[in-house]
Amino acid sequence: MAADSRTGLLLGLVAVACWSFGASLVFFGAREAGTWPLVAIGSITGGVVQLASWRLGRGGWKGAVRLPWRLWAVPMVCFVAYGLAWPCALTTANATQVLGVSLINYLWPILTVVFGAWWVPGVRLTGRTILGLALAAAGLACANYNTILEVIAAGPSPNDTPLERWRPYLLALVAAVTWAVYSAVLSRWRAWARDYATSPLGFLIIGLAGAVALAVRGAPIHLTPRGGLLVLLYALGPQAAGYLCWESALSRARVQSLSTLAAAIPVLSTAWLCLFLHHAPGWELVVAAVLVSGGVVLNLRE
Repeated sequence: MAADSRTGLLLGLVAVACWSFGASLVFFGAREAGTWPLVAIGSITGGVVQLASWRLGRGGWKGAVRLPWRLWAVPMVCFVAYGLAWPCALTTANATQVLGVSLINYLWPILTVVFGAWWVPGVRLTGRTILGLALAAAGLACANYNTILEVIAAGPSPNDTPLERWRPYLLALVAAVTWAVYSAVLSRWRAWARDYATSPLGFLIIGLAGAVALAVRGAPIHLTPRGGLLVLLYALGPQAAGYLCWESALSRARVQSLSTLAAAIPVLSTAWLCLFLHHAPGWELVVAAVLVSGGVVLNLRE
């Protein structure tokens, strides 16, 4: 294995480790600080840290602020959409739904391979990819079966529209698709992914959107010490470190190998959520996490 590829895999491992805590930090951070303060403060902090890291590592900001128009047209749009959809999916879910909703997002590693088969030279859509998707879909059905039945059985309510009931699931699916498109496109444009970074400006745009949402709602920001700590951890870990490492990894390692590393995230993320929620996972949740992860592992290429 080439040294550059090994570096890419190491960066991918760091990103996976950071992201495994992402769902827990968003879910609990939003309950302490509020959804939009978490998005606004966390994203702006993450963006500033990334710009500083880029400046220190590259000796300038050009690659982080002067992006080719194609990076604005596709990856940046997907990045911002994901950065808004994913926190909203978790924070609109209740404690019962959040474990299953979190797993929906982790369709993105397999979807990255599917989209990569269309856009990335040398990547093919095979029977293993289709079987991987089927396993992941079975896992998601297993994780969300009971809560979805409860949503359906609840019926119409004057205070709860169908859109509100299904919102966490739809937002998680949007997050999975947009991040898969982002990863596949950057894998195709490897040279640009090496020379440019979309995440610093992307986070600043997401943070600005969160600030606008706060201003429109007119809600004051009340950060408790615990809330401030969770926002800071979210900004520095999953956002600043995780995204920069993943973006750098995409320009060095094969997308299939990185997607396989990402198979650990559903299991780790579910384990952390269960631990922090003091929730003993049932067999269906364990099976679901394993199936989703197994679907990704199935797409490993030698």
